[in-house]
Amino acid sequence: MNELIAKTQSEYKNVLSQADSIVDVFDLNRIEAIDFTPSHKLEDEEWFRINNFSQQNFFIRECSNDFSTASLTQINNREYSSINCIVIIQDNQRHFQRITPSLFVNRKTILDYSGEPKIIKHRRQIEIRKKSDAVYLVDGDVLYFKNISKIKTIFPRIDELHREATQPEVDNFLQNDFILLSDYTSTSVGTQNRKRIADIGEKFNNLNEEKQQRLVTYAKEKAGIELEGDAFKIKSDTDLKNLLYAMDQRYYYADIYEENRIANSVRVV
Repeated sequence: MNELIAKTQSEYKNVLSQADSIVDVFDLNRIEAIDFTPSHKLEDEEWFRINNFSQQNFFIRECSNDFSTASLTQINNREYSSINCIVIIQDNQRHFQRITPSLFVNRKTILDYSGEPKIIKHRRQIEIRKKSDAVYLVDGDVLYFKNISKIKTIFPRIDELHREATQPEVDNFLQNDFILLSDYTSTSVGTQNRKRIADIGEKFNNLNEEKQQRLVTYAKEKAGIELEGDAFKIKSDTDLKNLLYAMDQRYYYADIYEENRIANSVRVV
């Protein structure tokens, strides 16, 4: 049997079970799976993956091979409006879909032309999408997903994989002697740059002194940021982003086309 359960606030409850499939089978032959990296932007056919998912600290019991819906209570009609996630258990796959207000279908009148045209009045429905936010394959112990921000409420602590730097970490990074703040403060750093600092700042700190200096020299040549003495003059979040991109070595020269380029997505191969 294929089963559907729903999370209301912090508790999963039974909704229904049926012999027919609820969603399409997640077919690995039709996607390209990529190990999660915060700096990569997915193409349409790509999905991030996390291998050995059961060993991660954000694994949840609903993904366990021995998880049984028999232990769950049945949802009642008053609780449907508080659903924030549904899970479809089907063919050793767990399909997770975050439920947002836009997926609640209330009081809509629809012309159905799938056969003879007829009017259907929808009063209280929740849309189940064709593409789930995350799919866990029990047999392979792999989680697949598109957007980590959409599943952080489903898998608590998974956003640690793409966390924001803390304020002390931001302060420490901006205190490097090759950075000079001008009409810009460490508390002004935006969310995306805080995430970049958490990633790139850590990689920079793990380099030896000679490599750090080479990277700073590269950034001076590529980033296009005004210098004051030997320091980058950071006047805005854009300046900081350009510096962080340079420290991630995203600037390059395509010699065949004779073009200077910047990569807005990075994937280690």
